[in-house]
Amino acid sequence: MAIKTFTTGEVLTASDTNTYLANSGLVYISTTSFSGSTVAQFQSCFTSTYTNYRALISYTGGSANAVYLRWLVGSTVQTGNNLSQSFGSSYSANSYTGSTRGDQYIPLVAAYPTYSTTYAMDIFSPQASAYTSLMVNTTVLGVSASDSGMTIANARNVATTQIDGFELTTAGATNIAGTMTLYGYRKA
Repeated sequence: MAIKTFTTGEVLTASDTNTYLANSGLVYISTTSFSGSTVAQFQSCFTSTYTNYRALISYTGGSANAVYLRWLVGSTVQTGNNLSQSFGSSYSANSYTGSTRGDQYIPLVAAYPTYSTTYAMDIFSPQASAYTSLMVNTTVLGVSASDSGMTIANARNVATTQIDGFELTTAGATNIAGTMTLYGYRKA
């Protein structure tokens, strides 16, 4: 929707307020805290209200450990879906490395104790009968007091299942604790 420019002395009507001011970009959906487990599930958080979503995620781990994303339908992990995925990371102490994976575990961003790992993740078309995809393009990894890093992760589900949630998991390793705040991209 176009942006309206108001001039001095013009009356701001209820219609203008509802039409122009309420049609902003991201719409807050929820914030969920998690702790004390190797899995944090976010069930039924994707609906047809929004096509695309942004999740702001922050966590620490009981020890340094990989963290993965798996898609959910209700509380059921979609283990049969094959995923096309690429992943790369760079830390102060080492150079950029990359990898690909083709199973239901999407490598995200590692968890470390003490210093939080924080990132934004965009999720595209989870409720459509289409190929859900995600993108993590900037990350702050709290490796230690003197070491941090960044990670890039991109993935696409090659099944056209309507996804309504996701989980973060360490695949049975250390527990993770943190928050996930979800926003929907408003449709014009």
